[in-house]
Order: sequence, then structure tokens, then C-alpha cells
Amino acid sequence: MFKLPFIVKLNCAGVTSLLLVLLLVATPAEASRLLEVCPNPLNAKAEFVKVYVDSNCTLSDGEGNVTLNRSGTFYVAKNRTDFFKSFGFYPDYEFGGRFGLSNRGEEIYVIQNGKIVDSFGWKNADKGLVYYRTQNGWDFKYQDWTNFSPVEDRVSGIVIVSPTKYKIKAESLVLASYTLTDNSFIDCDNVTIFLDGNPVGGVPMNEMIVAKRYNVTFLKSSSYRHFHWKFAIADGDKVVITTENWKWNKRGYIVEFESDKIANFLKSVLNHDKIYATEVGEFGKPKRSFKALKNGDEFKFNSRVEVFVLPDCNPIFKMISSAKRRLLIQAPYIDFDWFWKDKPLLDAVINASKHADVRIILSSNEIATKRFLEDLAEVENLNLRVRTMDNLHGKMIVADDVAVITSANLNKYGLKLNREVGVVIYDKKVADFLAEKFDEDWGTKRGENYYLIATMIVLTTALILTHAFVRRR
Repeated sequence: MFKLPFIVKLNCAGVTSLLLVLLLVATPAEASRLLEVCPNPLNAKAEFVKVYVDSNCTLSDGEGNVTLNRSGTFYVAKNRTDFFKSFGFYPDYEFGGRFGLSNRGEEIYVIQNGKIVDSFGWKNADKGLVYYRTQNGWDFKYQDWTNFSPVEDRVSGIVIVSPTKYKIKAESLVLASYTLTDNSFIDCDNVTIFLDGNPVGGVPMNEMIVAKRYNVTFLKSSSYRHFHWKFAIADGDKVVITTENWKWNKRGYIVEFESDKIANFLKSVLNHDKIYATEVGEFGKPKRSFKALKNGDEFKFNSRVEVFVLPDCNPIFKMISSAKRRLLIQAPYIDFDWFWKDKPLLDAVINASKHADVRIILSSNEIATKRFLEDLAEVENLNLRVRTMDNLHGKMIVADDVAVITSANLNKYGLKLNREVGVVIYDKKVADFLAEKFDEDWGTKRGENYYLIATMIVLTTALILTHAFVRRR
């Protein structure tokens, strides 16, 4: 079972008798401090601590000590050889004796001049989990996570809004998706497909047909919760990024453009992730397939785009927080639960609400989240409004004149633990187009027309009844 990492900070009451006599002090920005801790590496003998010290220090777990007798940044590992095999370089120190990093959890300390200057604690560390310090506290990654930087290019493309009829006609096609239960949109014989091998509810039985028809690789990892992305590369350089699992019956979005640079970037990520190939033991229940009855609205653009994959790069928090005029978020659901006490998504929304006009559209079953945000807006006097709609699956953000379309749900899985993909479009016209679609879903346009028509019907009916009554008299 996939477990979330958990960090715990102990107070002095939880420190061993050896350390009770020491004074816990705040850590200045450049003082000696812990930087990384890996208690349960993929190679069990390669566990390590990365630490910066500005003078002689002691690294302690309350039972054993490691003396660091010079200043600098150092790796302290359990076994030099195994550490080298895992990371490609030798550590600066080895630890042994009573000092060790328990997978189940404990606290370690940096002691300088008889004082604790830094400490860090954890519980139940997953295999391959690495805790690391950031400017805002502690975060985590997995040892086998990649570090792909986002790729930019100036492209000519099109944004398509679903429901829509959509097909890909190509000589060759590489496609990645969370699930794929309908292949009617594919007009191609040379097709390679990557699918999540562990989706919620099991692999749909429909994918058995897809797997027999095409070259399909199922992916499963202990460090990525799901391979939830949805993108395709046609004929080597045509890129398609979508919010949908390749069925177009709900509100969603498709971005299509040509770029050798971005296509090669996405192919390199897939080539890496082949290491997670797995066999599918059982197929679950089949899922329904849907066909759209009409083409959706489209908008052509020529602008700079940036494609990113999660969890390697996450521009979403910063984008939301930095909105100054307008922030439009459309997502089936939002979950503000994060890791430990952090609430980065909620903090970003609140920060934007102090400056920008913030509106959020959620799926119609997200009533609790809607009420929470409305109550928060009232208590905090925030410029924040929320509505819900049926048949929403797309994940779209407009912040001022920049737009993001992504496969990632706005929760800790989509924004941290899943393999996801997204595209940032730096184009005011695209942002305005998506804002117009947002307004339609919000009801600004469609709703006004509805109420106008309803009012006209009522007035007309009243006039007819009045006229009939007068004639009878």
C-alpha cells in the first residue's frame, strides 16, 4: 500500500536524557544545519545524512554520535561502497556503532558547542524517500524521481474545448494516458501506448481490447502514485496535451501544436519511465465509452508555451499566488490537504484573493469544498467566489494573461505524487478565450440569456392571460 511520508518535530520532552541538558536554540539562516536525510534508501546500506556545518559539530541520534571535525557541506553515509553504487560518488564520512537511521522513525540532531542547533524527525519512511530542506521548511522526494526541467518553445497551435469530436490522423503515434477505454479517435496503424497499470478501481476491461490491438506498455511504481498524464506525439513533432482520458463527452481542454523540442522532451520522459513497465494481473470492470455529437469551440494561437511534467516541476502554486487582476480555476475537485501542516494551494488562493478577482468552478458534487471556500471568503473578506457545474473533467487555470491546461487534479496526488503533464500558454488572447469559456460555464453569458428568456416567457404568458381575461369580461 502506498503510504504518505510523515515528518514529526519533537519538543524537549521527547529528547533522550543525554540531550535534556542541552539548550535548543533557533538556527540562523547560514548556521550549521541538516540538509537531507534518507533513512530507507533503495539500497538499505546506502542510507545517508547531508549536513552543512560552519565549525566542528556532532551529528547525533541520541544513542550514537558522528564527529564532523571540519566546516563545509558533507554526506555522512552508512557504507561508502554502497553509497557510491547508488549515487556515483563517495561520502565524506561513514557512521557506525550505535548511530543509525530507523525506517520506523526517530530524531537526529546537529550539536555545536554543547547546544542543539538543528534537528529533524520522521515516522515510517517509505522505501527510497529522501527528505530535504527548502527555504520554507522541509519537503520530500523519492530517490528514483527524475529532475526534468520544463521546456519552452514558440509554437503555432490550437486550443479545443470539449465536448467535441476529435481524431488524431497520423503515420505514427506515441500516446500516454491514465486509462484508455475507447480508441475510436485514433486514425493510425503505427501506435505505441503507455497506460497506468494501477488505476483506481483496477485496469478497465476495455483496455484488454486496446492492449491486443496496439503496442501497450503498462506502468506501475512504488514512488509515483499514478501515471495520470494525458498526451500524445504524432509523426514525431506534433504534440497533443489534454485534460481528458481521450474521450470527449465532458467539459475539458485539448492543446495541439508542433514542436520538435517539446516532442523530444516528452519522448525522453517516456523513455525513462519504461523502467516502470509491469504486467497487468487482472482487468477490472469495463467503463462506458462516449461519443460527442458536435465539434467544440476552437482558438488558434501563435505564442510561447512551456511544457512541464510533475512532480519534477510545479509552477501552479506560484502562478495562482501571483495573480493580480483575475484568477479563474476550473477543476473537478480541489483538496487542500497536503503534507504535515502545509497548505500551499490554499495559501496561494488566499494570497491571490487579496489582489485579484478569484472565481473557482468545481464539479457539482463538491458542495462541501464550495461552502468551505465561501465561508472562508466571508470571514477573511476575500474576493473569492465559487460555483459548481455538471460534467466537468478539465483542469484549467487563467492567471491574469497566462493560462495553464493540465492533467493534474488540484490535490496532493496531482500536484506532488503523480506523473502529470501540463502546458503553460503565455498569450493574453488564449487567456481571454478560456476566460470566455469559463464565463459560459459560470453562467455569466448562458445564465443571463436563460433568465432573460424565462422572464420574457413569464411576461408573455401574463399578457396572454390578462388579454383573455379582459376579453371574457
